[in-house]
Amino acid sequence: MNEAIVKEEVIEETCNFTFKNGEYVEVKQEEPEQKPEYLLEKEIKTETSDDFFEDVKSEAEESYSEIEKVSTYVNKEKCEICQKMMPRNSLKMIKCEGNRLVLSEVFNVELFMGPNPIYVCHSHIQKVIHDIDNNVKLPRNQSDSVMRSFVRRNKHLMKASHSRNYRRICHVCHMSKDRSELVQIFSKGIRMVVMIGCILQGTHSVEQARDYIAYNNRRTCYSHQKESIDKIFEHLGVKNIQEFFKCPRLAMSGLVKIARNIDSNFTVYQFIDAFNTLFSK
Repeated sequence: MNEAIVKEEVIEETCNFTFKNGEYVEVKQEEPEQKPEYLLEKEIKTETSDDFFEDVKSEAEESYSEIEKVSTYVNKEKCEICQKMMPRNSLKMIKCEGNRLVLSEVFNVELFMGPNPIYVCHSHIQKVIHDIDNNVKLPRNQSDSVMRSFVRRNKHLMKASHSRNYRRICHVCHMSKDRSELVQIFSKGIRMVVMIGCILQGTHSVEQARDYIAYNNRRTCYSHQKESIDKIFEHLGVKNIQEFFKCPRLAMSGLVKIARNIDSNFTVYQFIDAFNTLFSK
């Protein structure tokens, strides 16, 4: 009886063997991989929580985006002269009728006359102040007293505004610009090259060029420097700096002649060196 039981047990244990190629070969049974219950539970929780928080985050970002859009829109107004939308801190509210008359005549636009305020760029206000202070020719439909009154009303406000916003005046266009748009030019040769380009464009006279190069420290827009380079390239009929250096000295005589009307001691070699330095900058 005991032997039979033993044999049955042995047979049950050896049922994992099979006869193959004249011998018994053990057959390994692969058990399905089972994960502990706590791991399964953790995966379920992770999937659920990730989806939930992703939806919440998406909604939050959309809501914040909408708030930001509304805030940006509210803080901007349109300049009545250039018709550009700008932040309020770059604009001046114009209420006075005298200010409106001066601006409308200087910039040749029809500004709305009435009790409602309008907005104008600080740069436009600053340009009028600069022109009046420097006796630049302005429309004379308004009396000098009206012009001077404009300066008195706005000058101190413009100074405070530029100080807060880190804006400065470009000495080429006399417009208020962000400091990141300007570069200080200490080299007389580079100032000369910039002015040669401006004279070629017809934006400046020889007298204005002399005034510009007379001071060692001048702020100039990066855009004006590029415009001068492009204009000089166009005048010489070249497309790049390599062609510029191959250009005969005789072809540059016209540019040097312009420069000598500003400074009689300026030479062609100074021009080439200054132009190369400006191009590199």
